[in-house]
Amino acid sequence: DRMAADAPHTLDGMAFMQFADYHDQGQSIPLSPDYDAIRWLQENVSGSPVIVEAHTSEYKYGSRYTIYTGLPGVVGWNWHQRQQRAVTPPDLITDRVEAVNRFYRETDNNSALAFLRGYDVRYIVVGGYERAYYPREGLEKFGRMANAGLLDIAYDHGDVVIYAHNAEPIE
Repeated sequence: DRMAADAPHTLDGMAFMQFADYHDQGQSIPLSPDYDAIRWLQENVSGSPVIVEAHTSEYKYGSRYTIYTGLPGVVGWNWHQRQQRAVTPPDLITDRVEAVNRFYRETDNNSALAFLRGYDVRYIVVGGYERAYYPREGLEKFGRMANAGLLDIAYDHGDVVIYAHNAEPIE
């Protein structure tokens, strides 16, 4: 039942990522680039800035950055969030799910900036999982936004780019 037979037996809940691939959307997605990026966030980001990453249905690999860093995300697991907020209207959660999906799919810079401001997002994750779930055209806007000075590239290694919105340089 292990995701990677070669992973060490350890109490480190992230160790498996260095050895595993995750299969979703008909693709095999190596997890080691996420491992490296998550470690970078753990070591270099202070405070509790909001991040955005691919949203998936429950019991998949979505929310991996929020899970392993403890940083707040725009939305967690849809059903879990609705259970924890049972006294609030369910559309508060489903609206966020739809907003995240639109954010990654749409190509318009102004819509992306409105999303970032509206949810006070500091970091945008674009890795293998985002590429598996969202169209290339939607993801390419982040590079264009960085080239236009609207975003900064905070991290770029392997298959993962983390863009920063209104970020101070990290030393």
